[in-house]
Amino acid sequence: MRKTTIAVAALATLSCARTEIPGSHNAVEIVGHDYAFTAPERLPAGRTTFRFANNGKVPHELNISRLKKGVSIDEILDSVRADKSVKNLIEGPVGVLFAAPARKSTAGLTVNLSPGEQYAVICIFRDSAGAKAHYDMGMYKTISVGKAQGAAPLPQLTTDTIIATEYAYQYPATVKPGLHTFVMQNAGKQRHELTIVMLNKGVTMQQLQAAEKAGEKVDSLFDGNFGLLHGRGGQTPLGELTIPMQPGREYVIGCFFKDDEKSPEHYALGMFGLIKVENIPYDSTYEKSQVMIDSLLKGRTTVAKGKT
Repeated sequence: MRKTTIAVAALATLSCARTEIPGSHNAVEIVGHDYAFTAPERLPAGRTTFRFANNGKVPHELNISRLKKGVSIDEILDSVRADKSVKNLIEGPVGVLFAAPARKSTAGLTVNLSPGEQYAVICIFRDSAGAKAHYDMGMYKTISVGKAQGAAPLPQLTTDTIIATEYAYQYPATVKPGLHTFVMQNAGKQRHELTIVMLNKGVTMQQLQAAEKAGEKVDSLFDGNFGLLHGRGGQTPLGELTIPMQPGREYVIGCFFKDDEKSPEHYALGMFGLIKVENIPYDSTYEKSQVMIDSLLKGRTTVAKGKT
């Protein structure tokens, strides 16, 4: 699993940009096994939300990128194995969803699919430090995009834009409960990521910082690791994270990239923050959106039974 420690540092919290997005799209659930994906080989064009179900006995991730025209997933894997950059092989990253064994991702990953595009789906986890990466055990897939089909209408959702710089975020300190769509813009020069995790009830940011400073393991302080968005300097990731933000809960955001092997992780330079959710009832619009997405997934069981 990804490292989720938080260092002691200060961060200035700024307001976020909020925009309304259209509400019609498709929903697809991809299933992870030990060690393969069950996923459709082809999807219709249009705004699509991915969910991830882990039917395996070890943690897995759903890591999606859009391939450049003519590039194969084998070329991507060869570069990853050689520890080479894939920036010249992909149009851009979509994002990553995480799921514990026998669990489903709470978050969704949304992207606009266009006809003729191809997307690489891989899992880069390892079961231990010396073990093979999951993609080397067969956990990868290519999805092609065809013509658009009818998409289900959804209520309009509000998008929260989080801006990454060196080395801080501009983000909303407080949000209303309900279904939120998070977009990351990398306004810096370095590669950055936006990781979102929820603190356990009763755990404070101060306790988390104290535990990290003492060198303690902090995974037990979290109540879920939803996923991440990432991009090079000046890049906006292709995907959006859709997360049901629970009333009264607190969510930590952070970047764990390094500028190089000798540099500290960005969180140690102050690149983290805390988003608090107001302790009020859910907005009915968000509830309706979540119900609609869930019902779409239930109606697409043929997708979950696609070829591995």
